[in-house]
Amino acid sequence: MFLLLGQVWLWYATDDYNTTISSNSILVCCEGIKKNEALHFCGWFHVAFCVEKWYLEWNQGQSNHHNDVLIQPYGNMTEVKQSDSGHLGLFATKNFHPGNVILQESPIVVVNGKGESSKMSASIEVPSSIDSKFHGTFRSMVQVGLYWIDQQVQDENTEKVLLSLYFPSSESSSEHEKEVLKVAMEASNFLKNQKKDFKNWDIVEKIMLIWACNAFEKGRIYPEISRVNHCCNPTAIIQPDGEAQRLVAAADIAKGDEIVISYLGLMLYADTRTRKDRLARTKFFECQCDRCSCSDDPAGRIPCPSCHPRQSQQSLDEDTQYDDDQAVSYVTPNNPCSKCNSKLDTASTLTKFMSTVTSKVVSYLDSQEGAKSSKSEDADGQDDVVLEEHVSLASTIMGDKHWTTNLLLLLHLDRRLSSMSSTMLTTQEVPEMEEVAEIIDSLQRVNRFVDSLELRLHSGHILGDVIIGTARTLVSLGDEKSQKYGAEWLDKITDYVSNFENEGRQKVVSALRVAWKKKNGRDDETDGRKTAAKKLKS
Repeated sequence: MFLLLGQVWLWYATDDYNTTISSNSILVCCEGIKKNEALHFCGWFHVAFCVEKWYLEWNQGQSNHHNDVLIQPYGNMTEVKQSDSGHLGLFATKNFHPGNVILQESPIVVVNGKGESSKMSASIEVPSSIDSKFHGTFRSMVQVGLYWIDQQVQDENTEKVLLSLYFPSSESSSEHEKEVLKVAMEASNFLKNQKKDFKNWDIVEKIMLIWACNAFEKGRIYPEISRVNHCCNPTAIIQPDGEAQRLVAAADIAKGDEIVISYLGLMLYADTRTRKDRLARTKFFECQCDRCSCSDDPAGRIPCPSCHPRQSQQSLDEDTQYDDDQAVSYVTPNNPCSKCNSKLDTASTLTKFMSTVTSKVVSYLDSQEGAKSSKSEDADGQDDVVLEEHVSLASTIMGDKHWTTNLLLLLHLDRRLSSMSSTMLTTQEVPEMEEVAEIIDSLQRVNRFVDSLELRLHSGHILGDVIIGTARTLVSLGDEKSQKYGAEWLDKITDYVSNFENEGRQKVVSALRVAWKKKNGRDDETDGRKTAAKKLKS
């Protein structure tokens, strides 16, 4: 119900709401909203409600409340200040809990170095002075520069906000920053031959650096979200919302804490060396977070070569490879074996071969990133074969605990569940028990691996889809034992689903969790009808 009163709509709550957001993504007051309580609607940039009875005035995003108990727009819930890394970062000015929206904003500009203009990418000749690992960066920077010049995206406000974001300075002592500065300078020189009448090259070079260090997918740059620093043990995630993005707490964040996200995507679950290499190559800095500084690196564990000698071609025997009894001794590049205390020889043939396998897996996973576009059935079949080959290689060489084995196994599990779901929909036939057992075994392995990393992120962020898919498969079998087992898996992600999934997904999970109860209810109802029929006959 609502009533128009001047410029303020008077609303009444039809339910209780907490202090974060309602089901309609409306920010609510710090004291919450009770059912049947009057609300005030404020037509500022971020829609907001306040439970107080006072008239709420807004002045360029600043609200004045009669007793200072006010609704906070997203921007007042964070502040920008210097972080421990020496760069500016985003800090919480209030406590946040998993699922709370910290910030939501639209991009200040979209400067895409990999969009439609990528058609010209192949024609851009990269100078021989640029390292091959930066060829893609150079071509993208050229396209960003061309976009900036041709679109004349140079109004004073946009430029001011962009230039307030981080970019490496020419005085930087960091080798990674020196590399990207060199790429930007070469890209600028390339453009000078194309745009001889243009003069403001200093700004273009800075914009290319700002894009390289701050842009999200499709070249979107945000005034506040682009300031959020990286950590390999993040406390927040980014959720897309059309052109806008939401910064959402993924762990408890105390007032005064820096808010950090991951720049790594799936590689967040890789070992320290792989993560650091990826960040140096794509974001041009050396990560020094607690996880990267720790000598223990559970994502990089391999079976101890001394305790578990290799067979021909450096392969593991089957018992060691799968470690079904969890009896294998492991070693990492920085930690000796807990059983025999031997260390990994970094110069050995085995270590060099494992490095080759890791590089091959990284290349494969990169090729799969965002590759969910439509393919022919033949192409899908060929890709499945390639994936299975990579899973076998990683498992045989790296073992059950290594990140390469587990991320490939996760991808393979996702593919199998998708294929199984399609088959059930078209044929109405339940899967073979042997195939279901293999799926459960893969899920158990990957779940064990993710838990071993002890990240602040809930495991549902990476395992939610496959757990729901597995539960759906178990429920489809129809027997109570399978359905209860599916419910047990869903119990592991209950908090994740309630905090991060949409209403439709929550309903699906809720229905799957109680499927076995409904079956019992139907059985009881059937037994009751049979008993009643017998009594009538007698």
